[in-house]
Amino acid sequence: MHKLITILYKLAGQIPFVLLYMFSNFLAFLLQKVFKYRLKVVQENLKKAFPELQQSERTLIENQFYLNFSDILLENLKLYSISKDSLQKRMKLLNPEVFNKLALENKGAILIGAHYNNWEWMALALGSYCKQDLFSVYKPLSNKNIDSLMLKARSRFGAEIVPMKQFPKTILKNKNRATINLMLSDQSPHKSKLDYFCEFLNQDTPVYLGAEKLMNAANLELLFVEVHRVKRGYYEMKIVPLANVCNEQQGLTTELHLAHLEKMIIDEPSNWLWSHRRWKHSRRN
Repeated sequence: MHKLITILYKLAGQIPFVLLYMFSNFLAFLLQKVFKYRLKVVQENLKKAFPELQQSERTLIENQFYLNFSDILLENLKLYSISKDSLQKRMKLLNPEVFNKLALENKGAILIGAHYNNWEWMALALGSYCKQDLFSVYKPLSNKNIDSLMLKARSRFGAEIVPMKQFPKTILKNKNRATINLMLSDQSPHKSKLDYFCEFLNQDTPVYLGAEKLMNAANLELLFVEVHRVKRGYYEMKIVPLANVCNEQQGLTTELHLAHLEKMIIDEPSNWLWSHRRWKHSRRN
């Protein structure tokens, strides 16, 4: 079964981009209008995040979200087959000198990303740009065959993919090395870890403090990776150093990188993952 899935995945990766995006137009229609994939979640999230907008304005964001989401789903069929040169053309890093400077200074960093534009291509491409070791956290999938396939795809260009439970130990083990440690910041914490809330997109939002705690424990720099769509199938990444507030009041670092993400979402709202149940937990739960 594993070999069959791998073969099918590789074959799917050979679909020309022009055909891929033609099908994406149709898939977006199916997801939004026919299957109504998490449509109520998307609409509720947009309404709460942008109460000042007219319904017609939120509908435009919704329509564009489903098209972008469909593009990302199909683009990720290429994870196993896309070449390094092709990926770097389609996911260009604008300022690799940030990584180079850290390597020369022998400093490590927490690199904050988000489910914004194609985060899978972003994580894969970073491994091809970093001169230092890149560690990327992931949540293991329940299907072992798919999990194994995704691990191979995500690590093709040098990144070391580390399960969530092992990630803190990995960072602390490497605390005196110039490593880059990639984490996505915008997921909803498990209900057992609702230990900090902040204002995010007009809502009282539970957030993970893991990145902040690890940054303090290992004396790491704080970076944010922006991913902007240039045109369909082409993106640009920018590494943004954020102010270092290590060992200050709890939550300051977390609120700093969330504020950066919030501005990106407000500027280009359709590119974020609105189908995620980001606000499923509240202080009352």
